Amino acid sequence: MRWEGNAGTALVLVALLLVLGVPQAARADGTGAGTDVDNTATVGYDISGVPQTPIESSPTGNSTPGVGNGTPTSFVVDQKIDLTVAPVDGAAVAVVPGADDQVLTFTVTNDGNEVQDFSLAAAAATGTWGGATDNFDANNVEVYVDANGNGVYEPGTDTATYIDELAVDASVTVFIVADIPLGQTDGDGALYDLVAQVAEGGAPASQGADILSDDSGIADDPATVQIVFADAAGTADNANDGQHSSTDAYIVVSASLEVSKTSAVISDPVNGAVNPKAIPGATVRYTITVTNNGGDDADNVEMVDDIPANTTFVAGTLYLGAVQLTDGTAGDDEGDYNLTNVGAVTVAVVTVAQGGGSITVTFDVTID
Repeated sequence: MRWEGNAGTALVLVALLLVLGVPQAARADGTGAGTDVDNTATVGYDISGVPQTPIESSPTGNSTPGVGNGTPTSFVVDQKIDLTVAPVDGAAVAVVPGADDQVLTFTVTNDGNEVQDFSLAAAAATGTWGGATDNFDANNVEVYVDANGNGVYEPGTDTATYIDELAVDASVTVFIVADIPLGQTDGDGALYDLVAQVAEGGAPASQGADILSDDSGIADDPATVQIVFADAAGTADNANDGQHSSTDAYIVVSASLEVSKTSAVISDPVNGAVNPKAIPGATVRYTITVTNNGGDDADNVEMVDDIPANTTFVAGTLYLGAVQLTDGTAGDDEGDYNLTNVGAVTVAVVTVAQGGGSITVTFDVTID
């Protein structure tokens, strides 16, 4: 064929038409893994103003005109693995010493493009989070998945320890549940990371194997579904490792009692109340102060003070603040000598308030 330069020149018109194989509904995190993407380009042209039969493309090249003589160029969508772990609690969760089944709450979101299982683990963390600074470990630390989606841990209902078949773009609530040691004091903190590890999906009610590596070191194969880790770094893991993690914390909010006891000689048989001395027959006043410096009330406080040897309790001198406890009661509070505990003063107080609340107990003895 001869090509000429001016009027009457052969005119070539090229049109590229993209023909997709199977339409896909859009998802927030993309087309599903394994989806075939096929397309064929079609070139139409004229020669000297005469339309010619279009030619379709082929991966290896095609020069035969006509519909159906080309071959689609194809690839499969690879598997993007991505996930996010996030705490629900906005600050450290307040707990009391000795409390069981205390709960930290997280969400785990499947940000990938395929249904996945996720293995779960709780890892002790360090540092400071949500107002708590880590200085102790909880006991009996377990991880459970919210079974009914109500966001509340329910023993006996929330028993699954892994996430099963989490759909693309879906989230599920996960709980770290632990017991707080009895000996912890006000302000103590325990930090924990929830670590989620992506695992094979596709088999409901069966925990899939962890996916521990991807195909980042392998050349792209358009005919094979390859795995790509796309996750960000978490608090206890690295980026692009098939995991994600985030921190939550317990903080102990407890009463913190300080007890002081002083004695003062208030009279003696020789000097009376003027510069009295601790001689036999003298009267000594004990003052016991209980102060709660903690962040929670101290309830059902009971003070017991044995009357020391070589002294005798003076009847009618037992006071709670300005209230005499001679009759054994003062409103909801109560006190006695030699009744609740033999040979001892006993004072029971309903509550000593947090944040510096205090009570003062006084009583007198004479020196034998």
